[in-house]
Amino acid sequence: MNEAITRSDDQEAGLSQAEIDFIQQNRHRDINELILKPGPVNGLDIKKMAGQILARQKAARKLPEWSRHPALLFPPALSVEQSSSQATARYKATFVSGERLTDITGGMGVDCFYMSEKFSEVHYFEMQEQVAAAARVNFLHLNAKNIIVHHADSLQSLAATPIYSDWIYADPARRNEHKEKVVQLADCAPDLPANQELLLSLAPHILIKTSPLLDIDLAAKALTNLKEVHVVGYESECKELLFILDRNHREPSFTIKARIVDEQGNALHALDFDREKERDAEAAFDQPLAFLYEPHAAVLKAGAFKTVCEKFGLKKLAVNSQLYTSETLVTDFPGRAFSIVAQCKPDIKEISKFIGGSKANLTTRNFPAKTEDLRKKWKLKEGGDFYLFATTLSNNTKTVIVTRKA
Repeated sequence: MNEAITRSDDQEAGLSQAEIDFIQQNRHRDINELILKPGPVNGLDIKKMAGQILARQKAARKLPEWSRHPALLFPPALSVEQSSSQATARYKATFVSGERLTDITGGMGVDCFYMSEKFSEVHYFEMQEQVAAAARVNFLHLNAKNIIVHHADSLQSLAATPIYSDWIYADPARRNEHKEKVVQLADCAPDLPANQELLLSLAPHILIKTSPLLDIDLAAKALTNLKEVHVVGYESECKELLFILDRNHREPSFTIKARIVDEQGNALHALDFDREKERDAEAAFDQPLAFLYEPHAAVLKAGAFKTVCEKFGLKKLAVNSQLYTSETLVTDFPGRAFSIVAQCKPDIKEISKFIGGSKANLTTRNFPAKTEDLRKKWKLKEGGDFYLFATTLSNNTKTVIVTRKA
């Protein structure tokens, strides 16, 4: 049954003023101290208050606008952890628009809220009553009056009572949260490959968000009408994969778009390619020159290993090292750029001649030892101005490249 939650009792479901005041006064406290307090405090449910404070603490960096809003009702902490960040949600809103959006996996509603700014009407579906109730309250406080909340199974509801939209959004959850790695979309809930025919009959565009752990090419084989895959990076991490299905896209190929975004969701770096272009791209190899480049995690996840050579005029150190070099500085490289100070044997006596102490940042790429093992062996402390790259060159030489940030 498609149960739309109306807005008539919104204030009853939200936080009271006393609860809001208590949360704000204690928002930086250790929640363990609060939980140990016997019984209610000033008539308030301390367990509930501790949950709200913990959720805000977890969201402070990820969702600064939401964590600062005193009246928002946060769902359980797991929903906060699984939600998109403010930055990646804003990025999604840069390329979707239309009359109507349907979010079939609801959750905390972060993506739904930011994308709702580009639509006249939005339908949000969520099966967990507590999560749906929190979203209803929060959308009201955020003045997102165009979002209709449904506490229901979205696929069952849409099959029985179709809602035709310009875009459908889905952020499927893992069926078994104990799995260390999701390999296929069919392992998620809902099973989108099994339901894509229904979804494409309801909207010409489908946007699917997944964990960056998902295998892009395996997912592509399971989907029809796949037009684009966005690999989204924020700060130093690859945050998520976005698969865009287009009802009118009949070609087997799809474009991969690596994007590194800022806190407002704007793309700082953009790299577009496809698997065929990557296969056909040519990579030249060389010894370390004047500058060293380490691609952003999103670029590596996208698999643009040879494409970056052609686009930025770089040379690779080795086939599997994924480190690049050049004589002149490339300022718009999608990753980190370093000035090379020296190249030496992987021996701490040699390394110490250049770093002048026992502190340096260390990375291993295509090297027969783990970073933590080398750090322990060489008695290196983390930090400082020097960046060490232990790697293998194209002639199979094991080396350490000593660098500073360019």
